[in-house]
Amino acid sequence: MLIGSSSRNPVGDAPTSPKYSDKLSPAINNYLSEASRQEVRVSNIIVISSVAHKSEKFVCLLLEPQGTPENGYLWQRVNSQLSSPSQPYSLREALAQAQSSRIGASAQALRESLHPILRQKLELWEENLSAAVSLQVLEISEKFSAMAASHSIATDYGKLDCLSSIIMSFFSRNQPLVFSKAFLPVFNNVFDLHGATLMARENDRFLKQVAFHLLRLAVFRNDNIRKRAVIGLQILVRSSFYFMQTARLRVMLTITLSELMSDMQVTQMKSDGTLEESGEARRLRKSLEEMADEVKSSGFLKECGLPEDALLVTPENFKENRWSWSDVKSLSGSLLLALDASLEHALLGSVMSMDRYAAAESFYKLAMAFAPVPDLHIMWLLHLCDAHQEMQSWAEAAQCAVAVAGVVMQALVARNDGVWSKDHVTALRKICPMVSSEITSEASAAEVEGYGASKLTVDSAVKYLQLANKLFSQAELYHFCASILELVIPVYKSRRAYGQLAKCHTLLTNIYESILEQESSPIPFTDATYYRVGFYGERFGKLDRKEYVYREPRDVRLGDIMEKLSHIYESRMDGNHTLHIIPDSRQVKAEELQPGVCYLQITAVDPVMEDEDLGSRRERIFSLSTGTVRARVFDRFLFDTPFTKNGKTQGGLEDQWKRRTVLQTEGSFPALVNRLLVIKSESLEFSPVENAIGMIETRTAALRNELEEPRSSEGDQLPRLQSLQRILQGSVAVQVNSGVLSVCTAFLSGEPATRLRSQELQQLIAALLEFMAVCKRAIRVHFRLIGEEDQDFHTQLVNGFQSLTAELSHYIPAILSEL
Repeated sequence: MLIGSSSRNPVGDAPTSPKYSDKLSPAINNYLSEASRQEVRVSNIIVISSVAHKSEKFVCLLLEPQGTPENGYLWQRVNSQLSSPSQPYSLREALAQAQSSRIGASAQALRESLHPILRQKLELWEENLSAAVSLQVLEISEKFSAMAASHSIATDYGKLDCLSSIIMSFFSRNQPLVFSKAFLPVFNNVFDLHGATLMARENDRFLKQVAFHLLRLAVFRNDNIRKRAVIGLQILVRSSFYFMQTARLRVMLTITLSELMSDMQVTQMKSDGTLEESGEARRLRKSLEEMADEVKSSGFLKECGLPEDALLVTPENFKENRWSWSDVKSLSGSLLLALDASLEHALLGSVMSMDRYAAAESFYKLAMAFAPVPDLHIMWLLHLCDAHQEMQSWAEAAQCAVAVAGVVMQALVARNDGVWSKDHVTALRKICPMVSSEITSEASAAEVEGYGASKLTVDSAVKYLQLANKLFSQAELYHFCASILELVIPVYKSRRAYGQLAKCHTLLTNIYESILEQESSPIPFTDATYYRVGFYGERFGKLDRKEYVYREPRDVRLGDIMEKLSHIYESRMDGNHTLHIIPDSRQVKAEELQPGVCYLQITAVDPVMEDEDLGSRRERIFSLSTGTVRARVFDRFLFDTPFTKNGKTQGGLEDQWKRRTVLQTEGSFPALVNRLLVIKSESLEFSPVENAIGMIETRTAALRNELEEPRSSEGDQLPRLQSLQRILQGSVAVQVNSGVLSVCTAFLSGEPATRLRSQELQQLIAALLEFMAVCKRAIRVHFRLIGEEDQDFHTQLVNGFQSLTAELSHYIPAILSEL
């Protein structure tokens, strides 16, 4: 076994033996004598040690002799100091003299008692000794590996503990380049011969340690060491293609990267006080990129003493080459994603307390980056859930809890351990689309020393489903609550937990009553407000020239979010930049904006229902209030922008155009974050007459909806009287019917009427006739519903309708016969 520490920091408490050389065998004593005659300079160091006695550890440093007189012979330049009468020339004499006068002193005290030149000479001797020992151990290990593979020798090391412990001893100590050149070919050969054993689950601890040390070496400033770490990682990946699931190696590397990142300093302070990526993080990034670089790989292999096609060589007993650069790139990309997420989280620093949107996104990116490891994935999802609860973003917090439950359910379904099936995972995915639809064994691959699916149980899934139910209830999204409880009930049924089943069904009763209350309310239920936010300016960094849709609580108005975002981003402006908010929804041309000014464009948007006709010219003021309350999952949003061809925003009805912009987001709301990136934007334009027709059709549709969609009210299927009165008053009352008359004035009289195409003229007249017919029918229904107290109001409606009919007859004479 190879243990110990550097001779430059020796263990100081172990007692020394009477003679320094008594601990050494005759062969080593002979080697030490030869080494003392060479007296060469230290150039490369390997920290390795040999146990020569139970009471003391020796530290040996490997040295590579240099061949030039200018730099190779240290003692020739310092012999004048050694010739001093007060200092013995012989190291052996000095050690003997020190030991005779310091009986019982520690090895460290004995070393420190020497003259600095003799102390350096002692270290050189030990380095020579280490050179022989370490390389000899490496040679013996290689021979043992070959003999064990050919079954020429019998060994009781089922897991090859002897080889793995020696390899870990080499990895756990800093090694010189000369040793690395000899080590990597042996490392590759050992995994080639014994990959099936070394990469079995029984050796997961060993593999995890190897992965950690290779990633640690990938951070080194020394480019030669860093390149060898890259090749070591490629050797591990190559072995995984033949001897284990690549998913399990991904899990191991992700775990070890997470542990390494906790020890690394990933950021450093710039002169202006801001943070930037550290040199360690940049070198690790470079190593992970080079790991998947097919062009550089052959050169790296050659430098490390391996054949250029070493990665393509097929191990014995395998017929086909399984090396895949695409899989290596996928693995490298996964690790880089984790590195980037960790770096971005660290760079946020103090900004996280002010910019909660960026903080939530940071936790989300960490959760996604560490998704291959369920434990880490769940940990970051729960951090995100806590962050949302602090912001009172109940729907987003609930989605995090659902995502955690989804991770657990998938692991249980993958190993057929639980009461759920793929259908239940599909049902959960309708609530949280982030839950993967693919049931894989990757979760079970995460069983690596404290990380694993063994901690994912049915009880833990139920716990997070219940948390999600509570949070969705706070968000008043009761349709999600019902779906979640339907997933909890099978668990209690399988356990015959009748008390819990009774509670679940009581909760379901309350939930369905809440849904019924939302549907029957005369005020349309709104669970949130949505805003499109565009970023334009260099100081926004990665956000520059991107658009997001923000989901806010339903009581947040446009002015509120403007004030909130101004407060967040004004603090990021420096002396050379100012913040300006664009007050309208016009199309922004980034190249025309002023330099030195950062712009925020904030626009209220409406969510688009799944079956909605986006090409409809109707206004959308009633589109979300019609029908029953459905699962409010939105990934499309729109807003209308009025404009005229002469450049003005507003004009007369005959000049007023409308541009409808439809936005597609990356994912759907409610999501794990409060804002989603806009990935697609489309625009439609409506002419003035189309706007006018759309306005009339909107009012017609609202009235028809009240007449044709009955609501339950104390058991009677009757329209809601209050809602009907409100819409009728806005349609036929004398004081508000100028909208319909103004349409007739603008398009059906004089010169404007001659500009209309016959088809447009017919559509406009048909829309007006239909509107008046529905109003007449609504007034009749209103008469049947009212009591004595509403007679005066009904008389006003009748008078208003008659007056409106008389006015319209000037433009459409046929309206009298139609009505």
